[in-house]
Amino acid sequence: MDNDFGLDRMAILEIIRETSIKMRKANNLVFKPYGIHLSKKNLSEIIGKIMEKTSAEILSEKLGYEVRNAQSDSEPDVNFTKIGKAVEIKITSTDNAWTGGEFSKSPLEYLLVSWGGDFDEFFVAFTHLDKQDWHSNISKNFYGPSYKAKDLYNKKDKIIFLGSLEVSSTGSVKLKRENVISQNHLTV
Repeated sequence: MDNDFGLDRMAILEIIRETSIKMRKANNLVFKPYGIHLSKKNLSEIIGKIMEKTSAEILSEKLGYEVRNAQSDSEPDVNFTKIGKAVEIKITSTDNAWTGGEFSKSPLEYLLVSWGGDFDEFFVAFTHLDKQDWHSNISKNFYGPSYKAKDLYNKKDKIIFLGSLEVSSTGSVKLKRENVISQNHLTV
């Protein structure tokens, strides 16, 4: 899959490392000391906002033009101003699916991210998704449609920047996250 966004493993690794460092700092300096217990959904939202801002900063410098992060829910997560395109970031703490917006109509490019560990393990893939790629959960009384790891595994048009997709003997597909803080990544 080609991408016009200047996204490559090195850029993604830098963005994810910075996101990890900021999230670990927030956890150690604010959440833990003040006894703030956040759900994985809340943490995913915070990681997403940090990643949006970090992506804009790092990509603006790398690409030499302004890349903007969203200032409201009605804006795309990361807007590449020079090329007039945007990328949405979907974050999950699970190892098998992402949740989207039921009423989102636009086909978009996505960074699909899964986090774990001490905010130091990540899976990141880049792909284009259309509305029909998402599985509606309205019939199950849940607002958010899902996109399963198995669907990503079966999709030809994708780039996996960090981690991998693993198929079990039963055919289920799980995301395998990569540690972005470990020693072997410090020289990458």
